[in-house]
Amino acid sequence: MALTKGLNGIWRVIPSPAITEIIAQSGFDFQILDCEHGAYDYQTLENDIRACALHNCLPFVRVSGLNNVEVQRCLDLGAAGIVFPQLVTFEHFKTAVSLLSYAPEGIRGFNPFVRAWNYGVFEEKPKKPFCITIVETLQAVNDLDNILGLQGIDCIYIGSYDLSAQLGCIGEMDNQKLVNMVNDIINKCKKASVPVGLMVSNAEQYQKYIDAGVDTFVHTVESHKIKQMFTAVIHQVKP
Repeated sequence: MALTKGLNGIWRVIPSPAITEIIAQSGFDFQILDCEHGAYDYQTLENDIRACALHNCLPFVRVSGLNNVEVQRCLDLGAAGIVFPQLVTFEHFKTAVSLLSYAPEGIRGFNPFVRAWNYGVFEEKPKKPFCITIVETLQAVNDLDNILGLQGIDCIYIGSYDLSAQLGCIGEMDNQKLVNMVNDIINKCKKASVPVGLMVSNAEQYQKYIDAGVDTFVHTVESHKIKQMFTAVIHQVKP
């Protein structure tokens, strides 16, 4: 199962069913609920997953790492996919894939009495969750050809901000070293027919990467969008 081409989503760091509902009603295809840098715990995560599901918006969860219990709990709450950060080696990517499948293909534990399985009353199995792996370490970039040969990765997400730090140009998103690396990752993913995604901050960037063959887009982070909006409002009355 691969992600449909042309999906648009947003990164989430502020737990809020109301914000989740507003974003979903606005037409976004998915939201990434962030348990690595965001303020989510399991209770707030469940509420935002439910709000997504009520409006046909895919709830993805970025976990804090390759912790099988954390991944399992997020899936049991109804996450439509897991976003894996800070993967370094080929084995890390292989483990990420295995955490999303039951035996014998994977190592996910099974409990049918949870939200993902309709609390034990089910007529069909839930859809297999999406496996979204972030390439944000130089080691992963260097081994990308092997990683792209793994079965079960639904999308490679380019972690441009972490890569900028690793390249010694932290936050310099226009630095040519970073731009070249991002382009190289996109081209390798296209060649391997593996969907690729990244973050964009404006329509110009979106069109640039659509033309380059990027499949999935994250339109920055809700906290940043909220601050931008309120800053613009107050600047109209307090120049």
